Amino acid sequence: MDYWSLQGARVLLAPYDRWDSRIPDDSAQWQRRLFPLIRGMRTAEQDGGRNLREIAAELRVAAELFEVRPEDEALGRFPRAETEDRTPQVLREIAGHLESGNWWSSEDVPLGTAELLLRFPRFSQILPIYWGQDGVAISDDMQDSTVEDGIRLFIEEAHPRCPWKLPSVVSECAQALALFHTEEQMEAFFCEGMGGGSGSDDFLDFFPLLARHCVDHLKEAHSPLWTPSR
Repeated sequence: MDYWSLQGARVLLAPYDRWDSRIPDDSAQWQRRLFPLIRGMRTAEQDGGRNLREIAAELRVAAELFEVRPEDEALGRFPRAETEDRTPQVLREIAGHLESGNWWSSEDVPLGTAELLLRFPRFSQILPIYWGQDGVAISDDMQDSTVEDGIRLFIEEAHPRCPWKLPSVVSECAQALALFHTEEQMEAFFCEGMGGGSGSDDFLDFFPLLARHCVDHLKEAHSPLWTPSR
């Protein structure tokens, strides 16, 4: 199987994606640890992302592979259980937990970085590549350019696939402004948590600017994107 065929399950188990971290045999421990990600994936599901049952199915496939073909490419960097021989059983337990619908916690669990990162799939690529350390939009070739020049560069490189990319970017700009209310919060999340940046502008100014340029481009270069059937 292909490495990416189990990516949904791999994202869920990301807290255990370290050489010194294994999925606990004790289900209460992994239930508590995975709850924010499950909640985040459920939110993403409602926005058109992966379905929790799809992820459960991937976990069951992984469990079977561990039993019959543990060297399979699809299991690359796939977390193991604390007791390695119990990995298939633990993965099936997690799958059942997702399918049961009883994963919701009665505790008031605050939003965390890993959960919130699920809300920004476009930004997770765009902000590091264009405005992160050594980003394309802040490279030596762009040292005399403005933040708006960097945004135009991003849009030019997205063209002509803009109708499939830019609306999601605009949406994530709005989500960022809704979720993070101070520049300090935005810097902590988008710089430290995501590895991105906003050029020489504050994020509070950058996101509205990015959204406006995306919308303006769609209006100028791609309108109408949709017309009602007659």
